[in-house]
Amino acid sequence: MTNNENNNDQKDQDSNGISTLELAVWGALLATLGDAISAIAAVQSLKEEKQEQNNNKNMQKQIDYLTNEVKLLKKQINNGRSWHS
Repeated sequence: MTNNENNNDQKDQDSNGISTLELAVWGALLATLGDAISAIAAVQSLKEEKQEQNNNKNMQKQIDYLTNEVKLLKKQINNGRSWHS
């Protein structure tokens, strides 16, 4: 290939827009950005799941406390009942 042909190929490539190398770079950048967004979403999901587990534990503690209170009330009611008529 002569210099003239090389120059013509370069001019054709420039006039057509983005070269394949530039496309590859843009593709890699977009893929990296997509991976970063996916990683952020995964971290956020883990945080939300952990918060939900904490909320469930707190709710279970409240249920346990109320269950014990009901048992105590039942016991007090049963102990105070007179079976004699």
